[in-house]
Amino acid sequence: MLIGPNGHGKTSLLEALLYGEVFRSFRGALDRELVRFGENGFHVAVETEAGDGGDREGEGRQDGPRSPGGRREKRVVAAGYDARTREKRVSVDGRVIGRKADAIGVVRGVVLSPDDVQLVAGGARERRRYLDVLLSLVARGYVTALAEYRRALRHRCRATPADIADWEALLARSGATVAAVRRAWVQQWAARYAEHCRAIGETRDAELCYHSRGTGNDAELAVALERSRERDVARGTTSVGPHRDDLRLLLGGHELRVYGSAGQWRTAAMALRLVEAETLADGSRGGGGGGLPVICLDDAFAELDAARSARLGSLVDGLAEQGSQVFATVPRDGEMPEAVSRLPRWRIGEGRIETQ
Repeated sequence: MLIGPNGHGKTSLLEALLYGEVFRSFRGALDRELVRFGENGFHVAVETEAGDGGDREGEGRQDGPRSPGGRREKRVVAAGYDARTREKRVSVDGRVIGRKADAIGVVRGVVLSPDDVQLVAGGARERRRYLDVLLSLVARGYVTALAEYRRALRHRCRATPADIADWEALLARSGATVAAVRRAWVQQWAARYAEHCRAIGETRDAELCYHSRGTGNDAELAVALERSRERDVARGTTSVGPHRDDLRLLLGGHELRVYGSAGQWRTAAMALRLVEAETLADGSRGGGGGGLPVICLDDAFAELDAARSARLGSLVDGLAEQGSQVFATVPRDGEMPEAVSRLPRWRIGEGRIETQ
């Protein structure tokens, strides 16, 4: 538990802790905005210990997961950023990594904060980013397909008439993969999302759906791209494909973003984060690499009523019992539910940490 006034470094610590997950701020801040005032860059390194996923008999939250035979695998992920050249260097276990995509997934974490309400109330871009970050960590080949899709997307409307068909072929092939992985994840976890909504306190049926414009496989997407080619080139944009899809959240059969209350938005956002944590844990146990996710509660209990706060605390405590570490920020002591208040206390002031 990280206790300290606002503006003294609690969120910055969480940000540094999880920077090595996908090598960007979980808040969406630019790298140059993360540099301490008056400095020319930053360097952050995180040492992790992971074994077989932490689900074996007798593994406690204090010791961390162990692999068969008691062996724990240690990894060190580091990233340095030079604000003068805007260059970033990433290394894993001391070896410089040329492609950041080859280093993601060693560090795994989930942040729950009041800002998560934008996952529900915000535009489709927020929800696509949620899917893309999560699936990049757990789905083999997703990062490559997503990178190819984005590359083809940038070039398609600027290509010459002789080249545009080739870019569309790459767009259709990679786009179909991206959409298929997203859709499969939604189908697998929709029921669990609904369970979390009920556990947090929602009484009406919650649904998680993947909304696409009917471009399922690569052949369908290729036809749709060819049909829209003239219009898209004139407008300088691509009107069909997974970059236009959405993760739809329904409550009682109605669009939650449009008809939900602020409390219902918070419930749905928390459920999405809990499903994210369980997806990462499931990938770890299934041999997908990495360890159990770190759970970061960044003032997550602010604006919650007592009942929802207690239920969220209990759910997070369950993840901790399975082996996940938990870091929780709070401006004042005594503001956490009982299930989380057992955490060791650290105090933060003016960017300095003291144990208590």
